[in-house]
Amino acid sequence: MSHDEPETSGSNNESKTLSESLESLSAWEKEMDKVEKEADVYRLKLAQPMYAKRRSILKKIPKFWYIILAENDEFAEYASPDDLKYLEYIDDIYVNHPVVEKGVEKTTINPRDFDITISFKKNEMIQEQSVTKSFKVVVNDNGEEHLESSFVEIKWPQELSKINPHLIKERTNEGKSMTPDDKKKYRAGMKSFFSWFAWTGMKPGKEFRNGEDLANLISEDIFVNALKYYIVALSNESGEEDSDEDDSSEGEELDLSDIEVEDKKRALEADVDEGHQAKKLK
Repeated sequence: MSHDEPETSGSNNESKTLSESLESLSAWEKEMDKVEKEADVYRLKLAQPMYAKRRSILKKIPKFWYIILAENDEFAEYASPDDLKYLEYIDDIYVNHPVVEKGVEKTTINPRDFDITISFKKNEMIQEQSVTKSFKVVVNDNGEEHLESSFVEIKWPQELSKINPHLIKERTNEGKSMTPDDKKKYRAGMKSFFSWFAWTGMKPGKEFRNGEDLANLISEDIFVNALKYYIVALSNESGEEDSDEDDSSEGEELDLSDIEVEDKKRALEADVDEGHQAKKLK
């Protein structure tokens, strides 16, 4: 027994050291998290006034946001083809971080909480309006983060009112059962960009799908990299025009390589057919 005591004692010391180290790491992680939040707030305090300055400039550029949204392949996954003609009248997209305005010292606001404002200018297709949707970072019991939001009302285009899920549901709540046609329109409406404004993140399978992904796409990519996307879109348009102008074959030597390959292929097929015929005659 005496031979086992030193080994047991050493094992206990190692376990105690490991436990103390893990506690220290946990404390370090909390301190690091605080530092990272302070860095985020500092960056946002410097950046937000610059985005406010850019905002006033962009409002003077016709169809700036529409050009970006229409050219963005990822955004296309969150909008139906019927939405596009109405997005043409968006004259402002702005992302605001409340922590900058309210101050991180006096509140528990997460620096990653944000608001997205989307405005439609005066036109005949959709009502002039400015809608702000707020998003909050929520931490699950397992430590993972996700976004949640509140329902915010937006005036749908009159032409799309027949597929507006909110209106269809209102009719159902009045005692009318949802017909197969209503269900079809409801599903179509839930795929519209305008349904995203009703997304909360608390009703999986019963609201706009992937609402969190769209919120992050707008706040972290489309809004931040707007100028880059716009320049790329303009260069693409310019490239298409050049390609149309250069599409004249007059005075140019024709490339016959494809035609020659096709001729050889046909000749080979003819030889094969002749061979089959000869075998049949024998």
